Amino acid sequence: MTVTQRGHALTTMVLFATTLCLTALPPPLSSGGSVAGLGPVATSTRSPPLLPDRIDLSGKVRQLITVSAVGWGSRTAQLKAWQRAASGRWELRRGPVPVVIGYNGWVKAAERRQSTGTTPAGKFRLPFAFGRLADPGTPIEYRRFDANDWWPYEPRDPATYNVYQYHKASATRWRADYSEHLADYAAQYAYALVVGFNMPSGIRYSAARRQLVASRPADTSRGGGIFLHVRGDGFTAGCVAMSRDQMRWLLRWVRPGANTRIAMGPRGYITRL
Repeated sequence: MTVTQRGHALTTMVLFATTLCLTALPPPLSSGGSVAGLGPVATSTRSPPLLPDRIDLSGKVRQLITVSAVGWGSRTAQLKAWQRAASGRWELRRGPVPVVIGYNGWVKAAERRQSTGTTPAGKFRLPFAFGRLADPGTPIEYRRFDANDWWPYEPRDPATYNVYQYHKASATRWRADYSEHLADYAAQYAYALVVGFNMPSGIRYSAARRQLVASRPADTSRGGGIFLHVRGDGFTAGCVAMSRDQMRWLLRWVRPGANTRIAMGPRGYITRL
């Protein structure tokens, strides 16, 4: 084959390949957003729903903390703080913040049992805060503890179960494994926010016992003392723990009039709450 013949052949092959490519292309879109000859094409610019939009919440809830993880056996999670704008749209204000939870992962709140190392999954209030350090500027109730303060969850004493105590009376018998002398956890409880899990009500001071007692005690089988607090070494016995800076930010952010809630657990579970 001569050079001229080879040139003609090459030109023919290029033209043939170009024709194949053009016939394989889809028909062009018309100016109305449809494919010529095929009708309208479905297009969407709608963003997927935010996590708070998938959780059943009252319209009065203006602040939400979510703590979500991959599954029930997870021992780490991500915390996010959300604020509901005047328009009703949720806005992310903090996070994702890495946190650790109970050493045995999650369990549904109604099924939790004491001393199992599990973190209760569900929706809760955040009634008050406490800590070893001075109030960081939180607008909610803050109790700065000293060497006298305790948090008992002694099943043999239902009246004081899961009740913050400003002292331990000499006649009180809380076993070491069922009560926390708050000053012994100076690092973890530098700042803490109480999670409203299994809380008693009708709390009053008993002159006879010289302790705070509840007229409607908590369930003594489910455990107590579930907090958001500063991270120590390793996982927790059921709390949610993070850095001190993140805890300080949360305490400054929560508002008493915002009906703040926390929803925590595996992501697939809290979106069904």
